[in-house]
Amino acid sequence: MRRLVMIQFSFWLFLGYEVFGQTTTPAAETPTTQNQLQKANSEVSPKEEPPKPTPPPSWSDGFTAGALVRVRPEMKYNFDSNRNTNDNVDFTGQKIQFWVQKEFTKDVIAKITFQDARLWGAEKGSLTGLSTANDGTRQSTDVREAYIEVKNNLGLPLHIQAGRQILRYGDERLVGSLDWTNVGRSFDGLRIKWEDKYISSHIFVTSVSERHSDIAGNTTSFGVKNQYNTYMDCPYNGTKPCTAKLDAQRQELGDSYFTGFYNTLKPSDYLHIDLYYLGLQKEYLRTNQSLILTTGETGTPESRAGRWDVLHTYGIRLTNKTQTGKKSLQAFDYSFEYAVQTGTTGKSIRPRWDDHKTDVTLFDPLTNTNYNRSIYSEKERYKTYAFGADVGYTVGKMRVGVAYDVGSGDPNRTDGSIASFQNLFHTNHLFYGMADQVSWVNMKSKSVNASYNLGTYGSFRIDYFAIEKHKLQDSWYDIAGVAKSGASTESITNNQYDTSQVLTENGTGNNRPVSMLGKSLFRELDFKYNVPYQNLILECGYSMIYAGDAIQNKVNDRTINSQAYTNQFNKNAQFAYLMVTAQF
Repeated sequence: MRRLVMIQFSFWLFLGYEVFGQTTTPAAETPTTQNQLQKANSEVSPKEEPPKPTPPPSWSDGFTAGALVRVRPEMKYNFDSNRNTNDNVDFTGQKIQFWVQKEFTKDVIAKITFQDARLWGAEKGSLTGLSTANDGTRQSTDVREAYIEVKNNLGLPLHIQAGRQILRYGDERLVGSLDWTNVGRSFDGLRIKWEDKYISSHIFVTSVSERHSDIAGNTTSFGVKNQYNTYMDCPYNGTKPCTAKLDAQRQELGDSYFTGFYNTLKPSDYLHIDLYYLGLQKEYLRTNQSLILTTGETGTPESRAGRWDVLHTYGIRLTNKTQTGKKSLQAFDYSFEYAVQTGTTGKSIRPRWDDHKTDVTLFDPLTNTNYNRSIYSEKERYKTYAFGADVGYTVGKMRVGVAYDVGSGDPNRTDGSIASFQNLFHTNHLFYGMADQVSWVNMKSKSVNASYNLGTYGSFRIDYFAIEKHKLQDSWYDIAGVAKSGASTESITNNQYDTSQVLTENGTGNNRPVSMLGKSLFRELDFKYNVPYQNLILECGYSMIYAGDAIQNKVNDRTINSQAYTNQFNKNAQFAYLMVTAQF
């Protein structure tokens, strides 16, 4: 009995422990809890590695490079309008550029552009094939650009650029890169730029020529020389033999500077206003010949030895071509530019009113000779102007336009006023005819044009120009602004009222009466087509030129004795080119 009681007591004790002895009941495991545990177990990762150190900057960071290859064959036919001379020209020009740029920080960059510009077959070695085509002494490889630019100085949009650089302003009528030519143009100097949304303001100072050499091997081509270099002077029409002449002007030139203050006001995307000043200062030195040392500065009024030629150009330009590539947001586009020039040439000349040519005789002790000097003199001054207008309207893919340009000429080149506009450092290829027969000097140009955009098939353009002299007495000036004396009728002394024809063996030369002077220089019709092809740009152009009476009256000179007179004039001239450009 006792044993049975003990067994029952033990059973109830165990049952009570199971029922009352546990204070909480374990929660049932749900599938979510099990999944979380499994995920936690599976995500157990090894010990994390410490972050790797940042690698040091590489020399190639901020480094970019590019290249350009351009080949252009050209042909020119009968540019002197004379059927009796063979002045036909054809050649192939080639330009190669390679540039590198390093961006040290976002505000500090440096750029160098190497360029090789040459004519095919112009170097020694081409004829025999036994050496490379550049085996010669005249090398055509140079540095086109080499500058450092520091941007955003003092936390402002103020940039400083120093070194050899390309300057382009406005339509490049006065300051441009001249990239159409094989060589192009660069300037050595300093430029300070302010660039923000409403104004772009540039101040620059560049060196055009330097008279002093350094002491470590760099020499200059300017300044006083022991002897002059010579060059061959060939008459324009090819009827006379070439003669050797001294390169006196280049050797007399000393320090020269080209400076500018160019501002572009941007009130809106539909109007930009350019206001600018351009200054060109050239120093003319004494030569080292004994006679000129004495009389060149004091004895001859026309000499400017030891003096400065100072030319000031002031201008304004209005345009709505404010977008990249000189595009307009409106269908109607325009560009107007006007410039005036003042200053002195450095020459002191005989006054125009001194009809009696009042002179005094002086003695030169170095040469033991006498020479005459004018008692009266006046400074020769610049007084010129130029105007250009280009207006167009775009309908769909076609644009039609008209343009008018005038560069002042000089009716009397013997007085104290230089009235022929000075075209400075221009890029005129786009404005006065594709054949590049005239610059913005003593000219009036009226033109119409039409262009059509063919999309992936390129674009086509046609221009017609009618170009005349502004002043009949002045010369015809070529694309570089150099007078083409002997190529057209002119009268250097403004022979205004004389109506006689002096029949001599050589004619009246450059002193015709105004009544015998021609007005029209030429008419020109241009066709141009360019098309992109993969990584290339293909471009071709053709010009037909028709000479006017200013050229005809000179070629067929009726003031020459009738026995010597022949009909040599041929008004038709042509220009053509094919250009292939690869840029990458």
